[in-house]
Amino acid sequence: MPSHHGDSSAPVELTAEQAAAAARIASGYAAAAPQGWLRIVSRTEAATSNESAGHVRVQVVVVETADGLVQEYYSAPRELFFVVVDLLDELAAASPTQMITFVLVIDRDGYSVSVTSNEVRVLDGMRDEATWKPIHQYLERNREELERLAG
Repeated sequence: MPSHHGDSSAPVELTAEQAAAAARIASGYAAAAPQGWLRIVSRTEAATSNESAGHVRVQVVVVETADGLVQEYYSAPRELFFVVVDLLDELAAASPTQMITFVLVIDRDGYSVSVTSNEVRVLDGMRDEATWKPIHQYLERNREELERLAG
């Protein structure tokens, strides 16, 4: 599945244990998705540096309804909170910048995850074309692909 974000930073390879955690997160998100869902998109910035420590996440779900496709905000299942936080903190701590962007795209038939080591932007208050808008405008920007997926 193609990358769905505009970061041009260095990709981070996941260890087998980290990949298993990402798979558990994707599975849990899919299991908690609303009826008629087509795709969940989650973009999280995480930092462990003293200057920008923390996490900021924006998540949406595209749902097929009787009136067509709609995009809604998605709330992750509470039982996955520590799995997600632990994975993000581990990835950020191992990054040369101590900052990462974690993008998870989940469809009914699978998921893709990309992690990049970079400077955080949304965590520092920046909402721009490469960070915030691609998620908030996901359905608008990817309508043709999602309509094909809906069949």
